[in-house]
Amino acid sequence: MKKILLLGAQGMLGSEIFNMSLEMDTIEIVPFSRFNLDLTKEEEIVEKIQTVLVNQNIDLVINASAYTIVDKCEEGRGEELSLAINAVAPKYIVEACSSKKIPLFHFSTDYVFSGDTNQSFDENDDTEKFSPVNKYGMHKLFGEKEVLQYEKGFVLRTSWLAGQYGQNFVNKIVHLMKNVPDIKIIKNEWGNPSFTPDVAESVLKLAIEKELPKNKILHIVNERGEDHKGGVSRLEFAEEIKNYLGFETTITPVKRFETLAERPLSTALNNNLIEKLPHWKIGLHNFLEKEKEKIEKNRKVTLKKEKAAEKYRAQQKQQKEEREAEIKKLEAELTNDKK
Repeated sequence: MKKILLLGAQGMLGSEIFNMSLEMDTIEIVPFSRFNLDLTKEEEIVEKIQTVLVNQNIDLVINASAYTIVDKCEEGRGEELSLAINAVAPKYIVEACSSKKIPLFHFSTDYVFSGDTNQSFDENDDTEKFSPVNKYGMHKLFGEKEVLQYEKGFVLRTSWLAGQYGQNFVNKIVHLMKNVPDIKIIKNEWGNPSFTPDVAESVLKLAIEKELPKNKILHIVNERGEDHKGGVSRLEFAEEIKNYLGFETTITPVKRFETLAERPLSTALNNNLIEKLPHWKIGLHNFLEKEKEKIEKNRKVTLKKEKAAEKYRAQQKQQKEEREAEIKKLEAELTNDKK
């Protein structure tokens, strides 16, 4: 059995990895979240991780922690957090792992590429040539460089990640389609829709391998298919959500939104080195099945409430009619008495 220290265990991806590992008898995970380890405090990182590595006999560290609010990474406190967690902390995580010669799997992002060339990216493409367009991507790239300096450090990039344990493009679009009649979606932004169950399964398969990966950088993303070599557009992504769930929302394509952080236009990642993940539509449909269940449950609750309200209104109407009839009867009796 392999024992794994998982950093970021309460994040969207970390939660999926941890919960999936509970069903496996080949892996035991020691979960660390921000409540166990504050990645903004450099002096604590090495000491705390080293202590766990020794006391728990850890075989592998997976770093799924990140600060991912892209616009907030541009300035103020958000920029400070992104710099600390995404860029600086990996250096100290590497220091802790290297002191005990423990392998490190470090998750990164498609945003390390500029995405302005309308092409997809392979594992060993030059990030210096295609440099990031926002501070989130820059900070994640700094973190990658720290990890890659370690002989047992591996960078696992993913893209447009969605899952049930955090906010993401899919559940935001579902929420909008439930509540408004029309929405605007960017039409000229391309990438790789990827889903936490598929990514988690893939990294856990890598974790139980006897040999470490041969390449230092891996792309763990859902497949796009031959018809989407350049990537899947945000517009098609949203339309697939709409069609699968049967919403009648009107989708209006737009070129760009005004955001604090610039977004790369095209950052589709190619997985050339590990077992292929399911097609992105399969991953999406599996994810949306849970949404379908929620929608159906809410529909039944709404119908139940409507029936209860209708029954209550009918009872109120009947009681009113009975009171009016009683009043008329009393009035008639009084009239007869006067006569």
